[in-house]
Amino acid sequence: MSAWADHIPGWFRKSSAQGEETPSDDNAITGSMSTTGGGLENEPVVVWEAANLMEAQVVKGRLESEGIPALIRGEALATIYGLTAGNLAAAKVLVPAPLADKAIAILSDEEEVERKDELEP
Repeated sequence: MSAWADHIPGWFRKSSAQGEETPSDDNAITGSMSTTGGGLENEPVVVWEAANLMEAQVVKGRLESEGIPALIRGEALATIYGLTAGNLAAAKVLVPAPLADKAIAILSDEEEVERKDELEP
């Protein structure tokens, strides 16, 4: 293992107590300790609670057409058994927190258009 590990730069260096050199670059040491991604401000937020997976797919598609990334969270049993009604069939559409207001505005505009279409003869 040590012969193979010696060819990988900076990953498996032996400590200086054993006579081997350690990485002198501070970025090599701290880079492996830092993580990528966001904090709580980028956590997904529920913007729509759909009655079933089909409705959630339509809402997700609408948001993605506007450039808002979305994902669907629902019960696995609904997918496995093909449930379309009831509490197990419910699904939630989530978007990143900074885009939640924009997503809600887009979806509320869609609801208003649908209501106007239903009221007009």
